[in-house]
Amino acid sequence: MILLDTPVLAALLRADPSPALLDWFAGQPAASLYVSTVTEAELLTAATRQPQAKRLIAAIDEMMDTDFSGRILPFDSAAARDLAAINARNSLPAATAMLAAIARANGATLATDTPDAYAVTGIETVNPYDPR
Repeated sequence: MILLDTPVLAALLRADPSPALLDWFAGQPAASLYVSTVTEAELLTAATRQPQAKRLIAAIDEMMDTDFSGRILPFDSAAARDLAAINARNSLPAATAMLAAIARANGATLATDTPDAYAVTGIETVNPYDPR
């Protein structure tokens, strides 16, 4: 199970995504890729600030309903407990800590272009731009 963080998913939505990212993404079984409600909220929030907000929101809704149907992980009670454990030792930005907690609660690897930001959380990460 691979949880895509917000910048990775946003990069895939760009008109000109990185070839390295596209190669990594194409090599993953679709059923192994998940997103979180935190990422959904961040994408929708960013979309509302754009001149073409209606179109962007519709595209995000379509992607969530179609491409990630059944593979959207919530910030639930288990994640809340993991968040408390992560934040007991660290002071991370809220979205970073929430994504780490969701990944930990679900046993997921987090796909992120900033693995160092998650090093203190103890979760497994993969950098899709440099997957080694």
